[in-house]
Amino acid sequence: MAAAVSPIRSVVFDLFGTLVYELPRSEWDAWLDTAAAVLEADRDSFHGAWAATAVQRQTGQLGGIEENLRTVAARAGAWPSDSQVTEALEARTAMYRNWFVPRPGAEEVLARLRRDGHRLALVSMCAPDTPGIWRASPLAGTVDVEVFSSEVALRKPDAAIYLRACEGLGVEPTDCLYVGDGSYRELSGAAAVGMRPVLISDPDVSTEMLNPDPDDWGGETIASLLEIPALLAS
Repeated sequence: MAAAVSPIRSVVFDLFGTLVYELPRSEWDAWLDTAAAVLEADRDSFHGAWAATAVQRQTGQLGGIEENLRTVAARAGAWPSDSQVTEALEARTAMYRNWFVPRPGAEEVLARLRRDGHRLALVSMCAPDTPGIWRASPLAGTVDVEVFSSEVALRKPDAAIYLRACEGLGVEPTDCLYVGDGSYRELSGAAAVGMRPVLISDPDVSTEMLNPDPDDWGGETIASLLEIPALLAS
């Protein structure tokens, strides 16, 4: 008997918490504290202004990351010097250097899926410095289509951000597997446009990570990216 052929032609991946590690909440809060101190801004006001500008930051409305930082500082009542902004951004870069690394199996699975003929996309909710970090990482060039919220001014779980990936891939949403950690209700959003969503939930990740606006998910779940080829063959 001939082997069954998977109807899935493409795989769409989330970035943070999926292909690379999500940031631990403790380190994220520590960076915000550091940035506020370096910029001579009130800590609580800085945290609040950062949260209040999240949508603008994620959709590129505030310009680059330096402009983001200056805007947040101003809203917190601070007017930092160039050297202070540079110092705060260097601390941010150091944090990402530690955590923006491929998760186990990421490089292997992406290479295998492409060899097997699957087209791949990345759909990320992110600040404006993320695309550059991605393009300088070991994962650069491993997907066919990149959709960064800060570049396309779209957010999860809005249908348009998933459809942008499908348009780039040249496929219908029903042709796509969507893999993510569930932040920003991304799995519900993927399901709403017709994709097959799968939650990646690694039991070995014990540190509390950032997970904004998570899905209440009861659907398909995997513990490792290495499970994806078997999932597509099932």
